[in-house]
Amino acid sequence: MKRAFLYVRVSTQEQAKEGYSIDEQIDRLKNYCKAMHWSIVDTYVDAGFSGAKTDRPALQSMLRDIKDGKGDIVCVYKLDRLSRSQKDTLSLIEDNFIANGVDFVSMTENFDTSTPFGRAMIGILSVFAQLEREQIKERMKMGKMGRSKEGKWKGGLTPVGYEYINGTLVINEYEAMQIREIHELYQKGNGFHEIVRRFDAKGYAHRYGKWTVKRVRDAMLNETYLGKIHHKGELLQGIHEPIIDEKIYKKTLDVYNSHDYKQKGKHLSRVALLGGLIYCSKCGARYGYYNYGGNKYRYYACYSRRRYAQMSKADTCDNHIWKAEELENLIIGEIQKLADDPTCIHGMRTNSESLESQNKTLILEREIEKINSQKSRFMDLYGLGEFTAQELTAKIAPLNERRQALEHEISLIQSDDTALSEDEAVKIVRSFSDVLERGDFNETKILIQSLVEKVEIDGQNVDIFWKFA
Repeated sequence: MKRAFLYVRVSTQEQAKEGYSIDEQIDRLKNYCKAMHWSIVDTYVDAGFSGAKTDRPALQSMLRDIKDGKGDIVCVYKLDRLSRSQKDTLSLIEDNFIANGVDFVSMTENFDTSTPFGRAMIGILSVFAQLEREQIKERMKMGKMGRSKEGKWKGGLTPVGYEYINGTLVINEYEAMQIREIHELYQKGNGFHEIVRRFDAKGYAHRYGKWTVKRVRDAMLNETYLGKIHHKGELLQGIHEPIIDEKIYKKTLDVYNSHDYKQKGKHLSRVALLGGLIYCSKCGARYGYYNYGGNKYRYYACYSRRRYAQMSKADTCDNHIWKAEELENLIIGEIQKLADDPTCIHGMRTNSESLESQNKTLILEREIEKINSQKSRFMDLYGLGEFTAQELTAKIAPLNERRQALEHEISLIQSDDTALSEDEAVKIVRSFSDVLERGDFNETKILIQSLVEKVEIDGQNVDIFWKFA
């Protein structure tokens, strides 16, 4: 009696299109082996794997068992289940199956390699299998090109902040709120690790799980959130609604590019203390940070004056170029004045709740409603006997933690604790001298950005706009 290996493969796309599932293939192959009086050694299943490559876990496991001499014949439902590549198909059959004394049978095509005719047909059919794969690949490529030119999302992993509905990216308000907050926190001087820490504390999450440093960075720099589509190196206008305004994105990018990290052994030199804060009063562009001579010469200059195309607002600009040390010392000096007399901050800020805070509260409340609905479903299933008490607790506990964190965030928003209050401003400026004395770059930059909204340059005149004014 021959010993048979059953090999089954299907991708999600193929199952939906062709209608043959894993279970159906296995059932038919078992009946076929029963009719042929073959014993089944094992069934190897690759679910959701493409036939374009052979590095599939179940296939590799079967090849190891073939080399160990555990079977006599490999059975598949259809030839393209083994591979859609002519080269791979012939290599598997000749170099792995036949070379180890194992025959190959395709049930649907009704032939096997134990006959000369079967071996000839294998070669012919594998050509058509590869042709079909190339045609599918070409159609998909043309489809993606067409969708991109029309401004439509071309497919792939849906970005956090959107849902893919009826062929279009539609904003998910809860996730979009988090994308906007990433930009807000980063512009205030918070690094990626700090943003992740804050999001964990707030109970924030997205459809793919918790935030990581890589995902925060990728989301912050993703131009899809500007309502754009990438196509062959070009950035095209998409039909989906943007999450981030271009001005906000450019400000974030300016801060990101201003972090001049230079490797010096194991130490990093970070020198753009005012990155992302400075604006030109004459043309409206930002000021960028520049240095040469190994940081010997450091200065801030208008992007338009430097003709930096992506950030320019005019063909040219004659606004003053400031030595970095001189401008930084000027700003530090103004903060030091506040530190010497914090009482001047009194009465400069109103604490009325903004429309943005109201919208954010509403979004978080909706997310809490979703969590409550999840809990109710789990409770219903527990009542039907689907869960044990221990399993129910394991599912409910993380939901309760997220809900508590979100409720705490709402309370902070409603009490305006997230804004820079007068007391907080006084506390920050009073700590300024100690921070300067320690000379920690990150700490100094975060402190400046927590107090200063922006700096406008008009020649030799410097106007500071405070966040508490």
